[in-house]
Amino acid sequence: MRNLVGNEYRSRGRRAELQRQLNEDFALRIPVSDDLYTDVRDAVERLPQAHREVLKMTYWERLTAREIAAVLDLNSAAVRARLMRARRMLRAALSELQDSMDEEEVPTRE
Repeated sequence: MRNLVGNEYRSRGRRAELQRQLNEDFALRIPVSDDLYTDVRDAVERLPQAHREVLKMTYWERLTAREIAAVLDLNSAAVRARLMRARRMLRAALSELQDSMDEEEVPTRE
């Protein structure tokens, strides 16, 4: 039981840290809300598996490029390149989300 409680606290801490890191890494202008984690998770899940893997290993599991390379049987340079592409794709997906949110906020004249 104690392990379950500890896991939940660690999970909450990782989510909060992920939100902070994503805001820094991607310079998001999306206001932090209860739905931000859900939006980020959904955007990550829409990425190709190879890109999703490196993002999760980097941000959720906190592995280094060298550690990820060992797990995926790649070299570190390939992992860094894949991570760069994954970040770019995620940034684009979140930017589209932001644009759609901005459009919803613009009042229209009737």
